[in-house]
Amino acid sequence: MRQQTRDRLLLPVLLPIGILAAIALALWGFSRILLGIEGAAATAVALVVAAAIVLVASLAAARPQVRGSTIGAMVGATAGIAMLAGGIALAVVSGGEEGPGPEPGPEGPVVSLVAVNIAFDPTSLTVPAGEPFTIAFDNQDAGVQHNVDIFDNQELSGTAAFEGELITGVAQIDYAVGPLEPGPYFFRCVVHPNMVGEMEAAEGGGGEPGGGGGPGGGGEPGAAVVAQNLAFDTATIDLPADAPSKLPLDNRDAGVPHNISIYADESLSETLFEGELITGPAEIVYDIPPLPAGEYYFHCDVHPNMNGAVIVDAAGGGPASTDATGATGATPG
Repeated sequence: MRQQTRDRLLLPVLLPIGILAAIALALWGFSRILLGIEGAAATAVALVVAAAIVLVASLAAARPQVRGSTIGAMVGATAGIAMLAGGIALAVVSGGEEGPGPEPGPEGPVVSLVAVNIAFDPTSLTVPAGEPFTIAFDNQDAGVQHNVDIFDNQELSGTAAFEGELITGVAQIDYAVGPLEPGPYFFRCVVHPNMVGEMEAAEGGGGEPGGGGGPGGGGEPGAAVVAQNLAFDTATIDLPADAPSKLPLDNRDAGVPHNISIYADESLSETLFEGELITGPAEIVYDIPPLPAGEYYFHCDVHPNMNGAVIVDAAGGGPASTDATGATGATPG
């Protein structure tokens, strides 16, 4: 009597709950298999398992009497087919795919260009002629789109020699620009036509491979010396002899103060120029007084491990060179 009462009262409640729990576990387990493989393989596995469910259910329904053991065998067979199909897909389809390779580094010499306050800085660039180079573009206008397009005419008409991808600030991108013939070029932002600049493709122009270009001579600022990750992107700064010059600094270390000061040598006994500290992200152009020809020492006064050599010669200054890593100050200060 008690057995019959239990069967009448408990089984109608426990049986649906048990079936729903089994279905939920099967769905969860099967979803782990599908999420672990790529799209085409997941579709194939799902179709195979669906066909297996129909086949196994048909075989079970064809039996004269369906027992609990029959249902258990049906579930076990379906789960086994799902695991087998998923394993084959992982081994054959997904296993043959190669993961993404390393991110490519900058191509050729590197020049730095900043977009800030809806304007380019600097508005004049010198790049190498006849070889690929990279524009390290830093969009500092939060929430504003900028890019760099290069033209061979001042009217900025016709087909662009280069069209840069739009990025929304605050963000950076490295533009890989193909070789340009020697001569004058002009660049703009496609979103803000008032943002324009001049570019000169010259033999030996621009920065060194893997690092930012140094300031040019003649009183006009060249590509900025970049301070990032507690390191300068150049180990050498070239300046003209016996003439004032401009030295741009681009501090990209958020919340960190940097500067550039020039000394007679590493003893710091004689200060030739002391640059104003700026807290990143920020930029500044230093006015360097005339210096006699020779080799001097520069560093960041806050992080002396960020240092290098200043080469002052009568050639009028040129691009900075980099060390083997493209940066100085390997040990954070």
